[in-house]
Amino acid sequence: MRFALNGSLIFIVSLFLFQSSNGSELISKNCKEASNRDPRIMYDFCVACLEEASSKLHPPPTNLEDLLGILITISKNNATNVLSIISELSKDKSLDKFALLTLQECSGLYDQGVFYLDNVAGNLKSKVFNNVDMDLSGIRTFSLVCNEDLSSKWRGGISPLSKEYQIFDQLLGISYVFLKIITKT
Repeated sequence: MRFALNGSLIFIVSLFLFQSSNGSELISKNCKEASNRDPRIMYDFCVACLEEASSKLHPPPTNLEDLLGILITISKNNATNVLSIISELSKDKSLDKFALLTLQECSGLYDQGVFYLDNVAGNLKSKVFNNVDMDLSGIRTFSLVCNEDLSSKWRGGISPLSKEYQIFDQLLGISYVFLKIITKT
């Protein structure tokens, strides 16, 4: 009886370790492919984001579609965070009306981005990849417009959301390349 219990425990631990290493290999392989396809994609960023997020998932991701789903969730959380930052920035009484209007525009654009990311998640589950492609492209455009407009209106010519924009754009860029790998385009 004691051997059977120990044997079962060893099997469960081995299975967990296999799944964890398999998830890391899946992430590493696909992040490498994404960074090879698009030199703007940072391999280390891709791996770090996906390993951090997938370490909290049980079961871990088993395929590229799972990884894309994780990226969409991270992107939505990121966009929601940007909306909170915009809200805080809007409270600054020293801003001129053009900066405030641009923040309002950005809020609307990121709000649309969250809505479209919900659509992307649903279309991904339904395997409607053409819609995922169009929505990801649109969201990237929204965030670019916001960053460029804020840079032109903000004191010093640098958007206060530059860092957040770069992270969001990186997440969407990786998502887009993963989609291209899935659809073999």
